[in-house]
Order: sequence, then structure tokens, then C-alpha cells
Amino acid sequence: MCGICACTGNLNAVKLVTEGLKILEYRGYDSAGVAYIENENLKVEKAVGEICNLEKKVENLVSFTAIGHTRWATHGGVTENNAHPHFSFSKNIAMVHNGIVENYKELKEKLEIDTWRSQTDTEVFVNLVEKENGTLLEKIISASRKVIGSFAVAILDEKGNLVLGKRESPLYVAKIKNGIMAVSDTYVLSGLTENFYTLGDNEFAEIKNDEIYFYDKNGKKIIKNSEKMQKFDKKSTIFEKTHMKSEILETKNILKTTYKNYQDGNLFSQIIFPNRPKEINLIACGTAYHSALQGAEYFKKIGIPSHAYIASEFRYGNEILNKNALYIFVSQSGETADTIACAKMLKEKKMCCLALTNTPNSYLNQICGNVLPTFAGKEIAVASTKAYSCQVFVLYLFSLYISGKFQEKEKEIENFLVKFPLVDIDKNVVDKISKFEKIFFIGRRQDYITALESSLKLKEITYINSFAIASGELKHGTLALIDEKSIVIAICTEEKTKEKLFSNLEEVKARNGSVLLVTNFETNFDNLKIPTFPPSLMPLVSIIPMQFLALHICEKLGYNPDKPKNLAKSVTVE
Repeated sequence: MCGICACTGNLNAVKLVTEGLKILEYRGYDSAGVAYIENENLKVEKAVGEICNLEKKVENLVSFTAIGHTRWATHGGVTENNAHPHFSFSKNIAMVHNGIVENYKELKEKLEIDTWRSQTDTEVFVNLVEKENGTLLEKIISASRKVIGSFAVAILDEKGNLVLGKRESPLYVAKIKNGIMAVSDTYVLSGLTENFYTLGDNEFAEIKNDEIYFYDKNGKKIIKNSEKMQKFDKKSTIFEKTHMKSEILETKNILKTTYKNYQDGNLFSQIIFPNRPKEINLIACGTAYHSALQGAEYFKKIGIPSHAYIASEFRYGNEILNKNALYIFVSQSGETADTIACAKMLKEKKMCCLALTNTPNSYLNQICGNVLPTFAGKEIAVASTKAYSCQVFVLYLFSLYISGKFQEKEKEIENFLVKFPLVDIDKNVVDKISKFEKIFFIGRRQDYITALESSLKLKEITYINSFAIASGELKHGTLALIDEKSIVIAICTEEKTKEKLFSNLEEVKARNGSVLLVTNFETNFDNLKIPTFPPSLMPLVSIIPMQFLALHICEKLGYNPDKPKNLAKSVTVE
């Protein structure tokens, strides 16, 4: 959830770290801070809120070594005291941390420190490090053995020693011009280097004499191979006021790029999985779970039993595993903690695992080995739009590949991509909907899945308490909430269920509820018309106006759609 950036060398580390944090701000923007060496003293600057608040404090600082952090609050409220970096009790060591120390309360009691400066698990961790014996590297290795949970840490002491450590949360390190940089996301390194190193679980790194030395959990030096940097365009291809709007508008080109990369079938042929799986199960969270639901529908259409699971539920359930099944783990970042936990569990049980991600070097990819990339490009806005569309599209293409109908559908897909519509919402409709106290999204089958994702988008960035329901379920309880203060937004793109859904809308009108129908069919209801394409591709069409709806209502209410409260892009906590 949080973002880490550390830097040392013959350069202004404070400036580079602060610039890195601005790129990592999507991982958390509750507060930010840097620790740095100045005149052989260890100092810290922090600020609550966006990175620009920290920038004002550090704009004139110059230091050759610094560590920085942008926070998404887990333990303790959003305050300057709870912001990272955290000092040890003596202020000889500073730490930035991404992850969760699950046993921090137990460790806190054992440390026997009377006064704590914060409410965080990280302050416990850094004091645990200080209590250990040896060099800074030896201290963190020893302390980590006592920690239950996940961590990516950068630790700086008053002598300028810089050490890194990693378990489950992501951390990368690279040589850049005139120095060395460690980050939570390789995106920060784009343009600064051509190669980088990925820290594995329970691995550590010591930055010394312009070199990076790697160690295992026992402190034994190890040799790591560097990886090639993927080139990123750090600017949106479409210049809009917000990242979210740019990313919605990029969807058409991104889908074209994705199809081009899959068109020759080579990416599919590289995957190791049962020739025709007896069963396909998809595991994900949030928006990715909704794409998994749609993927399950695609696989069922080709005759393969399929089910989508919420990762946080699957892990603790009593699901019956099938050695002949394929398990697909869907995550935009490839860092989603609940999804990763499930992947590790099933990989240990020798199940066939496949990662569907947008991040080439993610931890989920490393666990699964098998990977289907989505080619959505960097997605900055917390509310996923183009990445969701790419997930759905890749799952559709994969279903065609498994069924042997990929080439048969080639012209149909190419025609769809040429004509793909970015249907926006009229301002008058936005004004009307934003006035309602209760907003419901309904649909049947695949349209219900779109309704779920539409409602989530609205909640994420407008803070309106909307929810989605299968339209046939309205009369089984939810209809009691419908009145003149309600609007029901219905998605309808399936011929076989349209008459039933229209009947559901009549039930709404009879209770004085308002209606907006998003459909490709002719109707007498207030509607937003979308063009007709083959049924399996309609979820890609119908979600676009719903993404725009959430965006426009968010802006009308005066919120920042890129940085919704209480949320972060990469959910690295369980």
C-alpha cells in the first residue's frame, strides 16, 4: 500500500527521493516523509497530506543519502507522528516500511519502552532493530526473524549506512547514474537505468561503496542476476486534467495493443496448463474480482465449469481443490496481498496457477510462473478503468484460445476494435443523478457483473453509498428501499433477459423510483443508447459510460478522482 524510495550516491538524494515519492503517490497519499544525513546527523522531515506538502519542507535540502515514504494508513491515524520515516528511540536509526507487522503488540510489550512517539507497527520494528547486536545489516536480519507479517524496509543510520529488507511486499534496487536507488515500483526507475534487481522474500541488501551486496535470511552473501527494465512512458498519452479521464480515453488504443500482442497466439502457447482444463477457477479482489466474474462466464460459455472467488474468502474457506483445474489469479498490480496468499497456498499444493496482471515484475508473477499480461500501460488513478477492460478482454481472448475459436473470431474482434465506442454521459444526466440520495445498479447475468463494477466505481470516488443487485432480486427485499429519493441505473445488453429486466424497471417506477437504462435495445425508458456488438464483447462497451458517470459526479462534487480517501492503488495488506 505504501511507497518506498531510497537513494544514495554522488547526487542530491533528497530531491531524487521526493521525485520518486511523487510517482509512488498512487500507493498512498495520507502523509509522506524523508530521512537524510546532514552534517553527519540523521534528520527527518514529514508532512500530512499530498507529496506537495512535503516538497515545500525539503525543497532547499541537499543530502547524498536519503530514504522516503508515502503512506496509506494502517496502524494509527493520519498524523505527522504516524508518518514515516520512524526513528528508533535513540534517533540513531530511521526506517521506512511497507507491510504489516502482525505481532507488533507482542513485540512492543517485550521492548519495554515507556513512551512511544506514534501508534504504528513500524516504530516497533525500528526499535526492535536497534535492540539487536551487530552491524545494521546484522540487526535487521536478526530482527526480521522475530517479525510475523510482511515488510519491505529501507533503513538508514546516523553513519549513513543504508540497508534494505523484503518479505512479501515489493522492493527493487538498481544502479543509476552517480548512485543507487531502491523503490517499491520499477516505474520510478524508468529513464534512470536499464537494469534492476528484485529482492526475493527474506532477502536483504547492503549499499556500500557504490555497490549493492545481497544476503539471504542467514546473512550469507548471495549473487543475484539483474533484470531488464521495461520502458514506460511516464506521461499519459492523452493529456487530460485527471489521470482517470486519460485512462478511460486510452481504453480503445490499449485494447488494440493488447489484441496485437495476443494475435499470433504465442503468448498463450507459452503457458503451461492442462490441454483443456476440467475446471477453471479465478481468484481476485475488488475490481479484479469483477473481471474474474466475467471471465468465469466466458469459460462457462465454452463448456468448462468455472467459478470466481473473492481471495480473502477463498483462503479461509473449505474449497475442494482439483488437480485437473486451472487457477487464475487476477490483479492489476500483482501485489494484492489476499490474492498472493491464495496463489502461494495453491502453488504449495502443486495446483496449476496462472497470473493475469498488468505489472511484468510483480510478486504474483514470480509465484505463479505462468503469466498472462494485460498490456494496459501504467495505470495511475486509484480507481481502475482501462486495466479492468483489459482484464476482461484478455480473459475473453483466452477463452477463445482454449476453445480453438481464436482465429475464427479474428475479423469480428478487429471490427469491434475499429468501432469501439467511448460513450460518455451527458452533463444533464450527471446533474440529475447526483441529486439522488440512493443509487442502485441492476442487471442480469453479465450485465449484473457490469452493475457491480459500476457501483464500485461510484463508491470509490464519489463516496455515495450505492450498491448493485441482480435485477431479479429486487423484489426479494431491496424493493423496500425504492422511493422518490432513489434512482435505479440498469444495464441491459442481453436479448434473452431484456424483457425480464424491463419488468423489473416497471416495478421501480410503480414505487416512484427514477430509472436510467444503459442499453443497445430500443426502449421507452429514459435511456443511454450504446451500439450493438457481439454479446460477449458488450461488457467492454457498457462499462465505459459508467466509468464516465462516476468521474463526472466526482468532479461535480469537488473531489479528486485520482486520489479517493481511504484507498490506495496497490493493496499489500490482508
